[in-house]
Amino acid sequence: MKKGIVYFIGAGPGDAELITVKGRRALREADVVVYDRLVNPFLLTEAKEDAKLIYCGKQPCKHTLRQEDIQKELLIHAKKGKTVVRLKGGDPGVFGRVGEEAELLAEHQISYEIVPGITAGIAATMYAGVPITHRAHSRSFAVVTGHTKTSDGKPDVNWQSLAESVDTVVFYMGVKHIRTIADELVKNGKDPKTAVMVTQWGTYSKQQTIEGTLATIANLAEGNVQNPSIIVVGDVVKLRPKLKWFEDRLLQGKGILFPATTDAEKDMAKELRAKGADVYSHPKITEFSTNKELEMARNLETVEIYEEIIFLSPQAVQTFLKVVGANRFDLRAVRATFYAGNWETQQALEASGYIAERCGEEREWKKPLFIGGEAEIESLSFSKRGLADVWLSSEQMVAQKEQASLARLIEEKHVDTLFVASRLEARKLVTFLRLSGMNVTELTGQLHIICQGREASHILRASRIEADVVLAETSTIDDVLGALVEPVVLAEAVN
Repeated sequence: MKKGIVYFIGAGPGDAELITVKGRRALREADVVVYDRLVNPFLLTEAKEDAKLIYCGKQPCKHTLRQEDIQKELLIHAKKGKTVVRLKGGDPGVFGRVGEEAELLAEHQISYEIVPGITAGIAATMYAGVPITHRAHSRSFAVVTGHTKTSDGKPDVNWQSLAESVDTVVFYMGVKHIRTIADELVKNGKDPKTAVMVTQWGTYSKQQTIEGTLATIANLAEGNVQNPSIIVVGDVVKLRPKLKWFEDRLLQGKGILFPATTDAEKDMAKELRAKGADVYSHPKITEFSTNKELEMARNLETVEIYEEIIFLSPQAVQTFLKVVGANRFDLRAVRATFYAGNWETQQALEASGYIAERCGEEREWKKPLFIGGEAEIESLSFSKRGLADVWLSSEQMVAQKEQASLARLIEEKHVDTLFVASRLEARKLVTFLRLSGMNVTELTGQLHIICQGREASHILRASRIEADVVLAETSTIDDVLGALVEPVVLAEAVN
């Protein structure tokens, strides 16, 4: 029997690109992923289509799974021979309880690896413009948890040692006790004027930081920040006005669902990221071709009746040629002209040795056959579909990872905007909601919806999704930025 293995992976503090190369590779190979609340949900899309996802919550005072249950899950799946990933926010060895979980595996002779991650105390401080060490300000630092308590409910910390022997102190999850932290450090010798900052949701676009001193920080923080946050105490914080780089960008605080497909859309998404937004390529629908290959094989003998065969995607080309080869069908019997729905499809046909013309939107057909996936067929105009026969090269489904990722992004308020760039993307969104069974109101009710093109907005409206802003189909990146920053001024109202 195949032996299982568990990978403890540090996912980093928030920015999805801060996971290590090794961590991402292991995540992509996992059969089972057990993940925490503080993991960026978008990382779940890196998992395999059929990976089992287990959410273990870990919110303060509200655990979806208890620690002992988490450890049992790891053990059960590993004993079944599965590759299991325990995906943890930050670094698994920094207040991540990896020692307890690995210890249980060792007792049961289960193989495991620990893949370090970037911890929030390092990354969030840098994203806030504060290096954790500096030759002139900080030659030592300590990392302390604000969770562990003494019998009187205060953080269980050696305050005198921290106050006297360390230049910079980083407290994790200590916002609830920030007044006690400040008071105890001052009581034990720290200057009340020592600089302090609190950074919430570090490395996400919605990161926010407040600055003060030990004397003022508790009043400044009250009602303004909550966990997940880190507290940094030390004179190195004084460098922030000069070094801060992350929180002053135009789209700071924006989280955008942007299902980019075309090169132009991908370029636009890249520009939005550069302006400070978190951009998530959601939602995604998986295309499976196996069942449709059997249907296509049964229909091959009728292909000779068509005068035009229009391929709508490179995947449609690959599926058709695979079926032709598997059934030893002689394409010389086909008298139809091959057409490609786009440049990529034309390249795919020509790479396989077939000359194809590009088809225009208003072309008149004689006896056409369209071959493409469900989404591509659905995107055809009604008149085209009415005139033609269609062969589906693939059928659609929503993988658990896509649904879980999107649901967590919305629940944790990592996104506040949905941008629908085209008619095709509008159809994909509607299809995603239908296939996943997600509640339309739950998905869209919390989001500001921007549509590019009236056709796209009409498709959404037909599914009870009302766009807040509709831009022209020819909108530029400046128009999109305007709709995000000043929608009333630069965008055309839906009604």
